[in-house]
Amino acid sequence: MSHKIAIVTPLFNDWDCLYKLVEDIRTVLSPTKYSDYRIVVIDDCSSLEFDHKKLEGHPIEIIHLNKNLGHQKSIAIGLSYLNKNGNQDLVVVMDVDGEDQPNHLPILLEEAIKEKANEIVFARRTKRKESFFFKIFYRVYKFIFVFLTGKVINFGNYSVIPQKLLDKVTHISDIWNHYPGGVIRSRLLYKSVGLERGERYTGKSKMNYTSLVIHGLSAVAVYIDTVSVRLLIAVSLLVLTAILGISLVFLFEYHFPAWGLLLFFGILMQAFLSTLILVFTVLSYRVNFNFLPAVHFQDYIQSIEKI
Repeated sequence: MSHKIAIVTPLFNDWDCLYKLVEDIRTVLSPTKYSDYRIVVIDDCSSLEFDHKKLEGHPIEIIHLNKNLGHQKSIAIGLSYLNKNGNQDLVVVMDVDGEDQPNHLPILLEEAIKEKANEIVFARRTKRKESFFFKIFYRVYKFIFVFLTGKVINFGNYSVIPQKLLDKVTHISDIWNHYPGGVIRSRLLYKSVGLERGERYTGKSKMNYTSLVIHGLSAVAVYIDTVSVRLLIAVSLLVLTAILGISLVFLFEYHFPAWGLLLFFGILMQAFLSTLILVFTVLSYRVNFNFLPAVHFQDYIQSIEKI
């Protein structure tokens, strides 16, 4: 039984990677039951032009965005576009640079079919090829994520979404900031498959230390409610510590330096202000209108080009 596949890949100036990716996808999928596929490229307002001839003969649509939105928002737009206009059975999300290896596509697709289209299947990275320090920072990011949210995130964007879950995914406002984190928070069923990360086709990766921090903050922001509660508990403990310290100063004023009182009073004021800011941040988040990719994605599409 054949299956219709749609592949979403965000792109910013990585046209050379795209030329290689489409060839590899054809090589991998053409001999399989997944040969009926199309590739939807989300051009994140690239500043470089591409060579149409190198993409001719491939089933490609290029969605040109009217402003640079970043990786995660581009994915959300691509998924929303397919939810409204596609007739596929399975949707793949993958990076354009080759680190999400095309030869793993049949594995992920088979897993999605095996689960009777009830689960989203993610690729869990068993090995990473970045520098030693980048790996350390990435581990720190995952630890902080677990500490603040109570959730484990050990996979990225590379995934397969069954068509019947696509509408639910695109109505998750959190995928606008972080697609994997939004799926985890949504409580939709998902699983991960251990696969090795590939090497970039050409050029340098745009994921540096700054972008990793931004990416990590976006993931944590998805769980603003949970994070706020945990931070509130931590701040409350800090307040209690400060009050206890001030009490000790007054009880043992002849044996405690005067600066101790100022120190604990400063801690108390910092904790109070932090709590106040935290409360107003959460309240503001709750009353703000939720952006739904499935509804508002068209505002960011400049044009659609079929090769």
